[in-house]
Amino acid sequence: MARAACLAPGEPIPYHLLMLTINLDKGDLDIALQAEDAVKRLVELGLLREEEGDAVRLHRLVIAFVRDVLADEVNSAQEMVEMAIGEESKYINEAGYPAPLLPWQPHLRAVTNVALMREDQQAARLCNELGWHLWQIGDYAGGQPYFEQALAIRQRILGEEHPDTAHSFNSLGYLLRSQGKLAEAGPYLKRALIIREKVLGETHPKMAESLNDMGRWYFEQGDLVTAKPYYERALAISRKVLGEEHPLTAEYFNNLGLCLQELGDLTGAQPHLERALAIREEVLGERHPDTGGSLNNMGYLLRDLGKLSEAQLYHEWALALRQTVLGPEHPDTAQSLSNLGAVLQDQGDFERAKAYLERALAIREKVLGKEHPSTAICLAHLGRLLQAQGDLEGAQQYLEQALAIRQKVLRPDYPLTAVSLNNLGIVLLARGDLAQAQSYLEQALTIRQKVFGKDHLFTAQSLKTLGEVLKAQGDLSGARSFYERALAIFEVQLGPDDAETKIAREKLAILDT
Repeated sequence: MARAACLAPGEPIPYHLLMLTINLDKGDLDIALQAEDAVKRLVELGLLREEEGDAVRLHRLVIAFVRDVLADEVNSAQEMVEMAIGEESKYINEAGYPAPLLPWQPHLRAVTNVALMREDQQAARLCNELGWHLWQIGDYAGGQPYFEQALAIRQRILGEEHPDTAHSFNSLGYLLRSQGKLAEAGPYLKRALIIREKVLGETHPKMAESLNDMGRWYFEQGDLVTAKPYYERALAISRKVLGEEHPLTAEYFNNLGLCLQELGDLTGAQPHLERALAIREEVLGERHPDTGGSLNNMGYLLRDLGKLSEAQLYHEWALALRQTVLGPEHPDTAQSLSNLGAVLQDQGDFERAKAYLERALAIREKVLGKEHPSTAICLAHLGRLLQAQGDLEGAQQYLEQALAIRQKVLRPDYPLTAVSLNNLGIVLLARGDLAQAQSYLEQALTIRQKVFGKDHLFTAQSLKTLGEVLKAQGDLSGARSFYERALAIFEVQLGPDDAETKIAREKLAILDT
């Protein structure tokens, strides 16, 4: 009764949770049987009420009575309850399945809030676990105050350079990055890395975690060149210390693969992404959220490789898994809806694509906000879809919204900002607004030359499109110069017989006639 009174008032208490608070050793069969008998007696007396789903409920008035009459027992039980729910929450969080913790969430929150009145290390641990649970279910804003309180307690009790303090710095930075608050996230992630390198050493698994998170921070700002060595160091440490088949090794394979893909190295990216998927399927299982992430990323890669039907299958598998395991309104579910919509659009299935993209946009605006980078991705996809359908005015509106978000929340030379500028330039070219089209396309070219280099395919695409604008303006000499530069890159990167190379060659031939 004392233990039940420490949990959330009036909420169903899972029977398993109540038994865990006794902290039984594996051999304590007699005590376990006594505990089961005690619960039955309490139910018979009407003090506990049985609920569906193998749970019991303690009425709020009974709780008040128990806390009054059994005050000493309740105070003694509080520590055991906090330890039990903290350990089980940590176990569930580390397993990566948020669903089993959902029935416990009111109890974890209630116990955490009681512990916070003491502001001790146990309170910090509970705050950390509740914060990670809320992050896993996509409630980023809800998790932030708990991470902040855990950090404040650890700074005060343990000091600035304790590993647990570093963990709190990293957790808060990770969550802020998930919210799209990249500028705010950076100092926390950097501080965690500095502490871990000093206190734990360069080859500690937590050091690999910080390197990976720093890489992801740079990656999401579009600084792919800086992100890559962070990912490479994280992967090297994990392979050496944790082994080739560890889930964290899979995560680092995955993230390095995504970075290589965004740098245009699809050949280099593929084995990394395939290795990550294989490890996750083998170690975590085919229905784990991380496996869903790898399925999504393989679909993303296959789309870039032009294998659209294969990409669609991977995105459908990822979406089905995420809807089942994470729920219909989770940010990861929205990601799969968005990517599936994009690949359907590439195949000309505009109606289905639009339905998926609109669902993804609605989720992201609701869960992440209207100015999140992921929201901008949905807007950009919808703009591109309307463009393909010939609705240039509607396309321009979506693309302008996506560009506005990216220019506001991302660094100025972010690659996706260049994509928005490029796509807007193409739409404005089609609408006859040549001066504005040229301005956007020149900005896109500047970013791509800076980020990818002067000989990259993305740079060549911008050069070719600028040639189109100058041709429409009657500047044939300027157009020829851009076409020639684009053709030179295509011939080296794709070969003389590739379709892009032939198109650029044909455009030059038309100018000559």
